[in-house]
Amino acid sequence: MKVLILGSKGSLGQTFLDLYQDHEVSAWDREELDITDEQAVTKKITELAPELIINCAAYNSVDKAEAERFLADQINGYAVGFIAKAASEIGAILVHFSTNYVFDGTNQEGYNEDDSPNSQSAYGKSKLLGEMELQQNADKFYLIRTSWLYGRTGGGKKSFVELMLQLASGGKEIQAIIDEFASPTYVVDLAQATRALIEQKKPFGIYHLTNSGSVSWFEWAKEIFVTKNLEANLKPISRNDYPRLAARPQYGVLNNNKFIELRPWVEALKEYLS
Repeated sequence: MKVLILGSKGSLGQTFLDLYQDHEVSAWDREELDITDEQAVTKKITELAPELIINCAAYNSVDKAEAERFLADQINGYAVGFIAKAASEIGAILVHFSTNYVFDGTNQEGYNEDDSPNSQSAYGKSKLLGEMELQQNADKFYLIRTSWLYGRTGGGKKSFVELMLQLASGGKEIQAIIDEFASPTYVVDLAQATRALIEQKKPFGIYHLTNSGSVSWFEWAKEIFVTKNLEANLKPISRNDYPRLAARPQYGVLNNNKFIELRPWVEALKEYLS
């Protein structure tokens, strides 16, 4: 099968690159294609004619998006529509990733695939715009929402795990939020589950894929330090006392009602850190 990976230099893109080595893979990042250029997207994708497109390209600076709304909307929103149109033109399956940040985070029971999004941040709104563009312009798509991704270092920003390890080595006090919850998700598990979803020919539509279980930022940080046997000056802090430009969902758990349950987040974290 001919596979195109967009955003191939990021953590998730690199993971898919490894996972699809048994296929004919093209790996494109911003140097190969500016996904915000509709003409370039149409031309290059139709010329390549892949059967499967995996879009890992994203603007993911949650706080910076408050000031860079236009850029976030271009990359996370309208560009997804351009890719979706090109995929439809050649009959390709399109996989696209979204986030728990499309929800307002008020539901302590977590969010189902068909719940109505209500984003509270510019970043979340840009990702929601991408979801809408995808659904309006493609039929053969898997829209996968996930949360709190970490894994091998890609070309993008540091994951929470990397940040915690870096801060611990500095010896200073580390503040972590104790009243904001989601499911840390290992990119390897996400990629493998995504491939299984495609190969099992599950119905097209929206899926929630995260490692199972949920945790606060504080408890996640604590588990990182325990697993690595690190002494760290870790202090719990309330989300209300931790100033950030963008609003985050307090309860950002994504319920998976449509596919196999991924292994517990603690198990995945231990494997990654080993």
